[in-house]
Amino acid sequence: MSESARNTDNVGTAETAASPEDENRIDFGTLFPSKGDPRRPPEWFGRALLYVAIAIIVFMFCWRSWGDISYLVLDIIISLFVALAIEPLVVALVAHGWKRGVASMVSLVGVAVVVSVLFTLFGNMFVQQMIAMFKGLPGMYEQIREFVDQYATFKMPEINNLGTEIVNNIQTSWVTDFAGTAMSTVGGLFSFLLNLMTVVMTTYYISAAGPKLRRSFCQWLAPSTQRRFLLVWTVAQGQISSFLFSRSILALINATCTAIFLEILHVPYWLPLALFCGVVSQFIPTVGTYIGGALPVLFAWGDRGWAYAVAVLVFIIVYQQIENLILSPRISQRTMDINAAVAFLAVLAFGSLFGAFGAFLALPVTASLQAIFRAYTKRYDLIDSPLMNDPEPEKKSKIVEASEAFGEHVLQPLGEHMPRAAKGSTSRVPMSEELRLLQEQIYAIPEHGGSEDDGEDSATVAIPKRVLSANARKGLRGTAAEDDDDEPDTSAIPQRHTSTGDEAAASDAVQPESSSDNTSVSDNPRAGWR
Repeated sequence: MSESARNTDNVGTAETAASPEDENRIDFGTLFPSKGDPRRPPEWFGRALLYVAIAIIVFMFCWRSWGDISYLVLDIIISLFVALAIEPLVVALVAHGWKRGVASMVSLVGVAVVVSVLFTLFGNMFVQQMIAMFKGLPGMYEQIREFVDQYATFKMPEINNLGTEIVNNIQTSWVTDFAGTAMSTVGGLFSFLLNLMTVVMTTYYISAAGPKLRRSFCQWLAPSTQRRFLLVWTVAQGQISSFLFSRSILALINATCTAIFLEILHVPYWLPLALFCGVVSQFIPTVGTYIGGALPVLFAWGDRGWAYAVAVLVFIIVYQQIENLILSPRISQRTMDINAAVAFLAVLAFGSLFGAFGAFLALPVTASLQAIFRAYTKRYDLIDSPLMNDPEPEKKSKIVEASEAFGEHVLQPLGEHMPRAAKGSTSRVPMSEELRLLQEQIYAIPEHGGSEDDGEDSATVAIPKRVLSANARKGLRGTAAEDDDDEPDTSAIPQRHTSTGDEAAASDAVQPESSSDNTSVSDNPRAGWR
């Protein structure tokens, strides 16, 4: 064997001996495998990592910057709600030939003038009565404590020096800390003015833009998504504007009537008590009436005696019935029906998250979400189960019989003259018909009949029965029945006719046993697909 051959064998032996060591070494080629290598990750993996990194960076930036821009986000939300609230007034002015920008400006100026007039007329009186009411709290507490000690075994704690000391401490702290808090007070005032100007200007821009703003959003969306966006906008605008207008009017009427009655009885602090009663009774569901009316009753009891307190209580009950039966059905015709428990929990949740402003807008936001949920979801018929209803009463008590007789002979005749069924001040009148029309618009369901293109989203859309009735005898797209329509022989084409009302219902209820197209269309709608 030659020397070169021996050298080659030695090199091969050395490489074979070194291969176990190479297995323990890091191969950088596996980090970036070539195309076609099974170790190479999918093509989307790199983009996914990039998107995740961008999302993390954006989230960290928003988390760190939220404290600096939270006030701006809140101002934008307030502006959006105010713009939606004044939208009906702006649309009414535009319908009479006004330019939209001018109509928005006039609407905002009108709201500002009304608020300014109210503050001018009642602002000074309200502040004075509020100060006097807080100063009179210790004396009223003493009167209530003496009454409880006289007619009950329960002993309330004395407040001989505690109430006066609290008031003195508050007043002393105001005086002593005035120099230290003067700068923060001035800064808070300027911050309030800045936020107010931001809200006013943003509200004007949103309201003046109007359809242009909606077009700018919709041009980036697909047609089906545009319908969904417009549905959300329509429902939110209708609920917010209707709720704010109806609740504000009812609160104003409630506060006015309560103030007049308290002034007639010479109950002190009638203005703040009336405003508290009107606002709380309208914007807190279920228990708002009782909370709003409890404070006037308490002050009437503490200052004028129990007879005046009973008179105020009777007035609140009578007015509440008048509001439920007459005022609320007429004013709140376009607001949604919200379950009382859901409304109460929504107020608590939004109040905890966003403060007083969130509690104020909890009901319209909840109503909007409920309306959108109803429009997007399908409902089924209920099964027959005893758990679906309360058991039938075996024997009615005298109280139940009396209440039924009162409702039959008093409330029912009164309700027949109402424009709508009375629901109460914290309930809403359902909008099922309007939601049905919006649902037809979002899914492009024709109002009368339908075409062969109907039903593309039938797997996920709650289609009205009348649409199915109109399309019951039409051939499916791509079936043999439709193929026969292309043939020159018209003898096999079924004669179609349109029917409305009872004729359509009768034709759906009674199907012929045999027809000319039974041979071409089987029971399975997919049997004849190409």
